Amino acid sequence: MAYRSMTLSEKKRLCRRICVVCAILAVLVVAAVIALRPVDGSAGSRATATDAAEGLIEVDGVKYVPKKNIETYLFMGIDNLDKVSKVTDYEGAGRCDVVMIMVRDLTDGTYKTLSIDRNTMVQQDSLEPDGTYIATSEAQLSLAHENGDGLEMSCENVVKSVSWLLGGQKIDGYAAVNMGAISIINHLAGGVTVTIEDDFSKVDPTLKKGETITLTDEQAVHFVHDRYDVGDETNTQRMKRQEMYKADLKNKLAARCSEDNKYPLTIYDSLGDYMVTSLGAQKFSKLALMVLQEKDNGSAHIDGTETTSDLGFVEFHPDEESLQKTIVDLFYREYK
Repeated sequence: MAYRSMTLSEKKRLCRRICVVCAILAVLVVAAVIALRPVDGSAGSRATATDAAEGLIEVDGVKYVPKKNIETYLFMGIDNLDKVSKVTDYEGAGRCDVVMIMVRDLTDGTYKTLSIDRNTMVQQDSLEPDGTYIATSEAQLSLAHENGDGLEMSCENVVKSVSWLLGGQKIDGYAAVNMGAISIINHLAGGVTVTIEDDFSKVDPTLKKGETITLTDEQAVHFVHDRYDVGDETNTQRMKRQEMYKADLKNKLAARCSEDNKYPLTIYDSLGDYMVTSLGAQKFSKLALMVLQEKDNGSAHIDGTETTSDLGFVEFHPDEESLQKTIVDLFYREYK
């Protein structure tokens, strides 16, 4: 549901427990495949969640079984600086420049994240503005959100494509936040400290290569959002900047929340006009509480190659072996 539909009492119940999840969502705001072979390495169609549920698989001589007690959440940062609103044309919905999943393993109390390149080529549905299905074709993942109304329809289209990429894995919930919240979140954190590793001279001369600075709200927008006329202009490099920003942002927001038990609500209210989520108040609260208690097992990564289409668009093609290993890492456990 959209945040605006929540009641005041639901918001208040979140106050003491949503700190970490709000930090994750804030990170995703700023943090801006090709068919799989079966994971046993044989030729044929891509592995699916149904295949996995049937039993053992073997990769490089090691046997695995699917994890039974996991939850998977999808977070999106939308390239739209405006507040969330329903749109009637594709351009207004915005593309998802940041795509990240979090997989919680309830068995051992851990979670792991995976950032997915916005240019990853995936199967996705083309829809009329009213949601009428047109066709399914291969395109950049970022376009999946643009194929919709800017609200739930757009988010669910991204969910479907991400699930396809990951072999049919179930997505238990999602949250999408427009990039317009970058400066707001940076302000709430009191500024985020980063080291400037790219050349920003064409877009913001105050961001000097080699310096370590605490970003102003305006600088934060350039640092995490801009790509053209910055460094090598690749999304890969921008994702590295977003990861750097995420690390300090999470720490600073968590520190403020620990000092003021009402600060989580301040963060959540600030995101409200910029966020669409399928997570209700109780689930959101529970997720935040669990993440507070669980161990961060780091990040997974998918290797691949970038090519340029005949029309000049960058396409990221995941390496099949790397993608398989990532799927196994996130959704399987070794059979002993």
